[in-house]
Amino acid sequence: MFLKFLLIGAFFFFSSINCQSSTLGTAQKAAYSKFRLGNEVLLERSADLKDKRIGVLTNQTGILHDGTHIIDALVSRGVNVVKIFSPEHGIRGDENYSDTDEKTGIPIVSLYNGKVKPSGSDLADIDLIIYDIQDVGARFYTYTSTLYYAIEAAAENGKQIWVCDRPMITNAGYTSGFMLEAGYESFVGKIPAPQAYGMTCGELASYLNTEVFGSSSKLDVIMMDGYTRSTDYNSLKLTWVKPSPSMFYPSTAVCYLANCLLEGTNVSEGRGTDKPFEYFGAPWVNAQQIADELNSQNFEGVRFEAVTFTPSEKISAYPPKFFNKECSGVYLNVTDRNLFRPVKCGAAILIALYRFCPQFKFNKDNFIDKLAGTDKLRKMIIAGKTADEIESEWMNELNAFDEVRSRFLLYK
Repeated sequence: MFLKFLLIGAFFFFSSINCQSSTLGTAQKAAYSKFRLGNEVLLERSADLKDKRIGVLTNQTGILHDGTHIIDALVSRGVNVVKIFSPEHGIRGDENYSDTDEKTGIPIVSLYNGKVKPSGSDLADIDLIIYDIQDVGARFYTYTSTLYYAIEAAAENGKQIWVCDRPMITNAGYTSGFMLEAGYESFVGKIPAPQAYGMTCGELASYLNTEVFGSSSKLDVIMMDGYTRSTDYNSLKLTWVKPSPSMFYPSTAVCYLANCLLEGTNVSEGRGTDKPFEYFGAPWVNAQQIADELNSQNFEGVRFEAVTFTPSEKISAYPPKFFNKECSGVYLNVTDRNLFRPVKCGAAILIALYRFCPQFKFNKDNFIDKLAGTDKLRKMIIAGKTADEIESEWMNELNAFDEVRSRFLLYK
């Protein structure tokens, strides 16, 4: 009996806590001990969707614990899903940009390859947009840009948008990197945030709606239950579905924050191998020299190991760098996700390659600047600055961001 009263008291205590975003129109987080995804919380309240015309912005990652897709779950409950919006890589993550979902027959509107934002006509027959996509906590991951445009479209057209929150794969307390500067916006850099922004998609949505759109969107965040900022993604035992073709494992996402910058260079970021973004190199890299140089800097939570690899798998529409050529390179063996500082590590990798590899080049279009959100990183590397000096350069703006960010964190 005591336990019963204790549980009831706990429920009313937590139900009284106000949050900046709400769960289906409320600002309450129930006291559940079992973890539940935002989409699972949404489905328990599917009656609230009655008589609404729904557009779902999702992809292959929009699944429940058991692997059921959010679209299938909604349709099975009689929810009126009239349209699907798909981000980069398509609705099933296979680069198929069909205009109809084969399983349900629901029309699909692609938000990639020319059209990045739902138009007024796209939303004319929709009352509510439901967003459910797993991202990886990196500004240059294009799903953050898709979220930005979805919120903007909802605000412009007077539509509701509900974001089903999902756990962070990377360290939820980690922020780092240069802020996006005016003039460097692109589809790989749209949100005004640092390279690692340390927010769930729901927290990011709240931040964007307030800081960018002046709270003009009718936004609700469907919060997760039983989640904290210290929750290890792997401990949740979720069905792993690649968020994008080269995002093979949760460990890929952790290294992505470091090695995606190599997409702006002539060095392989490991695409086409079994460890994309965990490997990097080129046929002309002295692997042991680069590994020794990086290990000498005593980065916590990672060991740099000399390896050889051959990019031999064409994962997307384009062949990887050095296709079918053996590369000499380095493996980022992350031993502690919470201690690892991938953004500073990524700067150190670029510095080492620039210093020790005469054949190393930044791409002529300076795509590295779009990824970094500024030309400061590239120019400081060319000027011979250290990783410590580069980190110091971004700290003032990062500290200011962290202060603002703290107002939008939904989980302790």
